[in-house]
Amino acid sequence: MFCSNCGQQIGEGLSFCPNCGTKVGGTANAQPVPTIQDAPIQQAPITEAPIQAATMEQETIPQPSAAAAKKPLDKKKLKKVGILAGVAVVAAVAVIGVVSLISSGGSHKKTLFRDGLVPFQSDGKYGYINEKGEIAIAPMYDRAHGFSEGLACVSVEKKGDELTGFINKKGDVVIDMQYDRATDFKDGMAEVLVDGRIGYINKKGKYIINPQYNDDSVYYIGYDMFLIKDIGGDFWTLCNKKGKSINDTRFDYPINFETICPFYNEEWGSDKNKVDWKTIPLKTITGNYIYINSRGKTVIETQYDEADQFIDGMAAVGFDEKYGYINKKGECVINPQFDKAGAFAEGLAPVGVEGKNSTFYGYINKKGEYVISPQYDSASSFHNGVAIVSTYSKSNDYGIYGVINKKGKTIIEPQYDKLKFGEDNKHLVYELNRNYGYINYKGEADITGIYEYATPFYSDGYAVVQISSDKYAVIDSKGEQICNNMFDFIYPPERIAINY
Repeated sequence: MFCSNCGQQIGEGLSFCPNCGTKVGGTANAQPVPTIQDAPIQQAPITEAPIQAATMEQETIPQPSAAAAKKPLDKKKLKKVGILAGVAVVAAVAVIGVVSLISSGGSHKKTLFRDGLVPFQSDGKYGYINEKGEIAIAPMYDRAHGFSEGLACVSVEKKGDELTGFINKKGDVVIDMQYDRATDFKDGMAEVLVDGRIGYINKKGKYIINPQYNDDSVYYIGYDMFLIKDIGGDFWTLCNKKGKSINDTRFDYPINFETICPFYNEEWGSDKNKVDWKTIPLKTITGNYIYINSRGKTVIETQYDEADQFIDGMAAVGFDEKYGYINKKGECVINPQFDKAGAFAEGLAPVGVEGKNSTFYGYINKKGEYVISPQYDSASSFHNGVAIVSTYSKSNDYGIYGVINKKGKTIIEPQYDKLKFGEDNKHLVYELNRNYGYINYKGEADITGIYEYATPFYSDGYAVVQISSDKYAVIDSKGEQICNNMFDFIYPPERIAINY
């Protein structure tokens, strides 16, 4: 069906035009939305959604049709697709399009203290403290990463040049300061830059891949596999550590930060441990996604132009800027019909539909039925039975955040400038009037401190807080500082301590 006002094609089940907002009725003439069979996906990362002024009266949006998931392919637009015979597709979840440095197994929990240490800054130099707040490695570095696989990447300035190497937890230099740049170790390897060329070393400092690639022309994607840019720069090839091609497909640029659903929280909710890290979506030079396994073999070919990894047995996929879901067999179970689509967690997924002036978000179940109707300006995946949502505040002219349960009941009234889940499954960190604090899932301030800045709690039960304009500390889950010492800065593991 097409809008009588602007001519926009309207998906089945919508009662308004997604382009101009004109009300429509009936679905007898609706055009079939293309379904894609046989394609796992990469789960869209949930990031802080841009605040949108919901000045329009909210439209009534009907339940999406479960039958819509089984509409036939539009063969004029899509080729026949299918799972390759004999290959089992396992459930998975990862950040959409982000394929560099995927860990090959192990824990994906975020801890503040990695290998028991975290970088801190004092008088312009960087060292490390332990979980007691004691200085374990004295501040002497100009740059410091968090520890990874027992080693930390650090840098010192010598004669105007910054040289990088690696230390162990005792502070001993185990790989000499000799590189222009280096990454953390992943799967026993670290990327290094030497004289403008990229190579990879093992934990003994021996080259696995000699420095031979131009900067930004090689990416490690996990499981001893690399994407290497063609000399002409038009495509990327999947290779092993010897540089030998292991897949005939030519791939597009491997880092794509576009998201299917830009929700407030960048996590996947409580079901992120159900990610299948061994099924990796990659975009080909023809614009469609395929999926490879941990050996580099293509296991699923699709015609989707957007795809995420699997979580909770479902994956969001996109075609012609409409989004739906497939199961682990690659079957389209919820037809592409939404304007935004996020990760399933605890049986529900956040989805968005566009109105006249804004996109509204609600939640669907695995049948594609709305459990919570679209009514929010942004929405996260569920986390231990609750989700973060935002609504427009006329008095402040921006979005404010609160918490709902799986029935759509408001647990914490929207009132905060920002809200974010912690990894400790107990607290949310909030920002209100440029101050930071913590509340539990009931909205109670069981940690009474108010800070100039605060990180979420990590899975090891610690968080970094800013006590004053130039002093930082680490607190535990009771809100108590782990020691009396305060530091110029304490660097969470996702950040790199560096002097600019």
